[in-house]
Amino acid sequence: MSGCVSHDGTYLPGCSAYAGNKITLDQGRFVWEKFTDAVVVDEDGEIVNQFPGYPLEGSYRIDGQMLQMEALSGESLESMYLQKSGEQRYLLTADEFASWEQSGRREECALQLISKSER
Repeated sequence: MSGCVSHDGTYLPGCSAYAGNKITLDQGRFVWEKFTDAVVVDEDGEIVNQFPGYPLEGSYRIDGQMLQMEALSGESLESMYLQKSGEQRYLLTADEFASWEQSGRREECALQLISKSER
């Protein structure tokens, strides 16, 4: 992927998903949200936050195809990988990227650039 091409935008699962991740990249900053359509309630009937600590926010940098994110807390997160297939851009986990390199195929629900950031 070319260094002059913007990777900024929102990445969502490339399939119909009832749970998953949404990652937004914007000029060196990221927001990582988790979602699900399941609602969990406690014994008092209160809705339980299924994803404590999310959304995560912080900064990111790109080294080649590798996306390195650091949360505002200073915590380094697992590296992810930017990949392009045709005109579509993907954000892959390390396992998905390794599978892509070995087989040339991507996971059906890999995170896909859905909307580009407007500047």
